[in-house]
Amino acid sequence: MSRITLEALGKETGYYLSHALDKVWLQFGVQGEGEVFILEELSGGRVALACVGGETGKYLSHAFNKLWLQDGIQGEGEEWVMVDHGGGNVSFNCVGGETGKTLSHAFGKMGLQDGYQGEGELWAKRNSNI
Repeated sequence: MSRITLEALGKETGYYLSHALDKVWLQFGVQGEGEVFILEELSGGRVALACVGGETGKYLSHAFNKLWLQDGIQGEGEEWVMVDHGGGNVSFNCVGGETGKTLSHAFGKMGLQDGYQGEGELWAKRNSNI
């Protein structure tokens, strides 16, 4: 387990994946724990992204084909396959019912994209001391 931040790359560089205010969105810069996740390694090469701070106990979820915060790991909807693109850059693929979708920040909107299209699905993973 490690504490990380995920910076959007491409046109959204400088914005970070955030769970602050109990929602999933892009925040400019790291403002606090709302942009910090615990990267949990699961079996089968899968990972989960756990929230810290005010959203402790919640996980980034793609269940029901939407991007949201779920209480705990309920199933495959909170599991991801992290793909290493080199240089500390990663993407996150869905499993289960959303297999074939990828976590996306393209066009400044958080969502699920049909597969990896490019920088809109690329994140700079960095360790966090917050």
